[in-house]
Order: sequence, then C-alpha cells, then structure tokens
Amino acid sequence: MKFLWIIAAVLLITGCENFYSKVYDEKIKEEKIPCVRIAEKDKILKAQIIRALKEENILIKDKCPYTVRVYAKFISQCNNPEARSIGADFDGFLRFDLLRKEKLVYRSQMDWKGEFHEERIKDLIRKMKKDLKGL
Repeated sequence: MKFLWIIAAVLLITGCENFYSKVYDEKIKEEKIPCVRIAEKDKILKAQIIRALKEENILIKDKCPYTVRVYAKFISQCNNPEARSIGADFDGFLRFDLLRKEKLVYRSQMDWKGEFHEERIKDLIRKMKKDLKGL
C-alpha cells in the first residue's frame, strides 16, 4: 500500500507527460546542427522557447538551414462543447518539427496532464538533444 502512495505522489508532483519522437532522416541523429530558427506565431510561447534553447546552449539564428516549427494546443483553448464535456486524456501538447532546408527530418512531441509551465519546453528540448547528438 505504501508503494502505491509513493507512486501516486511522484505522479502528482511531476505530472503526467508522454513523449513521442520520430526520425524521418536517420542522418540527422549524428549530424551537427549549428543553429536553429523558430517558426511560431505566438510571441509569448516563442520567447519561452528561445529562452529555453539558449539555456541549453543552442544557437538561434534567423538565417539558418534548420527550423524548429512549433505546434501547441492547450485544451483550455478548445471551444467545442462536445469535446469539453467528454474530456481528454491530456490537457495539452507541444510538438517540435525539425526541418532541414524546409524538409521534415525529425519530430518530437509531448502530451501532458496538468498545467503548462516553461519546464515542459525544457523537457522537450532535452528529449531532442538526447535523440539528436549534434544539437
């Protein structure tokens, strides 16, 4: 019984997160990625992503062959009454598509339960760095 309480406490503290990634070009796993540019319209989210990338020592440049295209959805943004009444297995997702010269080479996504916070961005960046040795 104590074991179940410990597991429940860990999940409550850390939140529930699921990571998914897919490599579209195997060469990207070992390729040196000297910089990235960010494609995101939401200025606040873009600023948070840039700050997190800089903390991970990833260079951001406007003119770079590598682009991180961002997709984000927060269930609180959903206006469909049917979807809201049914609920969801997650409260939001954040996905990074890495493109090399506008061609998709890698995708990483996380779904979560609970509140969104900047640490979730850092977690997804760390997942990318683990998958892509040259980042």
